[in-house]
Amino acid sequence: MQIFLVEDRSRPAGSRVVSFHAFIFVTDEFCSDARSTLLPYLSVELARRYCSRLLPVLNREQIAKANANDGVNVVMCCEGWTQDGFSPEQTLAVLEKQGEALHLALRGYRIKEFLAEPIGRERSQWMLDAGARIRCDYSDYFRTTGFPATESSRQPLLVGLTRSEALTHSGGNIAGLFVYTAPRFHFSRSERVLLEHALVGETCEQLAASLCVSTWTVKKRWHAIYDRVSDVDGELLPPPTAYGACAVSRGSERRRRLLNYLRQHLEELRPYATGTRQKGKTENYVSGTDRFPFSHVRYSEPKATSNAIDDARFYGRSRSGGAHQQQKIRAKCANVRRKGLAQRH
Repeated sequence: MQIFLVEDRSRPAGSRVVSFHAFIFVTDEFCSDARSTLLPYLSVELARRYCSRLLPVLNREQIAKANANDGVNVVMCCEGWTQDGFSPEQTLAVLEKQGEALHLALRGYRIKEFLAEPIGRERSQWMLDAGARIRCDYSDYFRTTGFPATESSRQPLLVGLTRSEALTHSGGNIAGLFVYTAPRFHFSRSERVLLEHALVGETCEQLAASLCVSTWTVKKRWHAIYDRVSDVDGELLPPPTAYGACAVSRGSERRRRLLNYLRQHLEELRPYATGTRQKGKTENYVSGTDRFPFSHVRYSEPKATSNAIDDARFYGRSRSGGAHQQQKIRAKCANVRRKGLAQRH
């Protein structure tokens, strides 16, 4: 599961979240069932399947294979937001940041179908205005079961969009999710994780701490990344500058140019099954139980001016996994290193 947030940076820490959305990658069968036979409130159905150990969620290996072939199915499984104290202009700014955060979270994936189940008339209308199409209004369910129709603020509506529909009727915000370019560099898993952390501004020392490796290993990975990029696109990065007998790489300038490129080409950081790698190596997949990449990508705006209504007040970001889970992994890595040092002595 991946989550993207919109925060109000003018509020105190701990109360900044204005809205959140969570999405998962699911099987073709689940999408078909959602459109035809499933009951309203997909999040409840997903919880039932989780308890039955029948969760239709793709793991990283399956996502990589689907991303390299016909594409992945995305389901927005839950959402929440507040409009307390917001003027119409501020509400519009939040909606804009929601769209930006959605694109940031999903850009770079080869999306085949997008499904969402907004609750309430306002949220449903926002999805429809963004280009989604109605898949099911659940009117038959409420009529046949005898349950009274829920009030408009809690009425679910299943909406969605397929790639063919997006290509036929382009122009909506959601249709832009289907724009896709295949990756060129095919970074390894460890290289992608390093680049994801570097995109949020981590230094070499911070990268070493985040990834539980030495600074020497971080520098070695950077050199491997630069070599891979130069082999594919020799004009993207500046060449090394020679001083006498030594050639000193302009590391900071290379990093800046590469990260600027990756911000516009997030497909380079998404799981992708290449089959074969350079030097005869194959893609290293994680186990099927690892569904949470321990990294996050943020979308940042310039700091807000004195005008609190300024659009820069709102800040959208997306992340996968959770901070607590990341801390547990780092603590485990540190414990393994301590045991290794103890055995050496």
